[in-house]
Parts: sequence; C-alpha cells; structure tokens
Amino acid sequence: MAMSILIADDHQLVRKGLQLVVKEVLGFNTQVQFAANGAQVIKKLRTTKFDMLLTDLNMPETDELGLIVDALSVSPELKILIITVKPDKVFATRFFRAGVMGYVNKSEPDEILSEAIRVISGGKRYVSQLQVEMFTNAVINNAVDSPFDKLSNREFEVTMLLLKGFGAMEVANALAISASTASTFRCRIFEKLEVKNIIELNQLAQQHQVLADFEN
Repeated sequence: MAMSILIADDHQLVRKGLQLVVKEVLGFNTQVQFAANGAQVIKKLRTTKFDMLLTDLNMPETDELGLIVDALSVSPELKILIITVKPDKVFATRFFRAGVMGYVNKSEPDEILSEAIRVISGGKRYVSQLQVEMFTNAVINNAVDSPFDKLSNREFEVTMLLLKGFGAMEVANALAISASTASTFRCRIFEKLEVKNIIELNQLAQQHQVLADFEN
C-alpha cells in the first residue's frame, strides 16, 4: 500500500525538491501533499491520515516545538522528520525529545536525506553519525553544549519568540498564556542565560547560532 506523506516548507521549490526525493526513495506511487506553514500542517493532519511528515521549522504561523507536540497529539503514530538549516548541536536533542524520528540539516548531501527517509519510513529513528557523537559526548562528559540547553521546552519557545521581537503581550497571545506569565518566563530565561536585556539575549543567540530568523 502506498505511503502518504505531508511535506511542509514555506518555499515551493523546496517542497517540490523534497517530493522528488520522497518518490525516488519510497516509490512513485507515494501520495504527497504540501503545507506552507504550521497552521496548514495541523489542519491537514486533522482531515487526512499521513504516515510521515517532513517539515521545516522556520515557517510562518509556526510555533516550532509546539508544532511537533500538536502534530503528535492529533496523529500519535505520525513519523516526523525535521529538515532545516538550524544547527544540530542546538536544536536536535530538544526535538528528538519532543518526539521526532529524525533531524537532518539542509546542508547535508541528498544521500543522507534519502537514508533518513528510508529508515524512518520503516519505523526506526534516524540518528546521524554527528548526532551519535554529540549525544555520546554529552552523556559521557555530562556536558551542556549550549546555555540554551538549560531552558525548559516552554522557556525555549518563549526565547524564540523574544528573538523574533515579540513583547510580553505578543508572547502571551502566541502561546495562550497570560501577560504576567509571559513576563515571568522572560525573567526566568534572562536569569538562566545570565543576560540583562534583549540585546544581550540576541548577542548570546548569535554566538550559539540560536536565531529565530536563521534561515532568512
């Protein structure tokens, strides 16, 4: 039976390119649909059963970690592969913990992407050699690769919104929390990251390649 795949990226050329790779790996009878943002992903998941989601992170109307949580809430058996330019050392661990089955950087050769699609379509998690070394070193050395690793998932979500220039009210609206809670998160984030203001937060984000607009 042909697999059903949802491809999410806000660039049409990327979506079409991924479709070619998917059909080459899984067969040309594979059913493929597209989404251009996180809201469209969730809408399609609520009306159609997909075997696998290939998704970028930096798209309009997309709460990055929230998208994964919401997608798996709607479709618990969904296999998710992240395809992004956001660096593995900052984001991969957090998204694996959220439930994705693979995290591939867009700078990787096509062979890596094809292998990830093949492995994940078979129900197994795909972890690259770089990620294996990164995870192993972290366990052995009890190391934190980035100060942003200290943040909880919700704190990380708030941080990404702050880096996009959101104020407390905008953060509150985006995450469906109160403005006072958003302000509390901001204070907690600043304390954990040892920064005093948004300027210092942006400088730290640049230093560790944690940028909300990294792909633009």
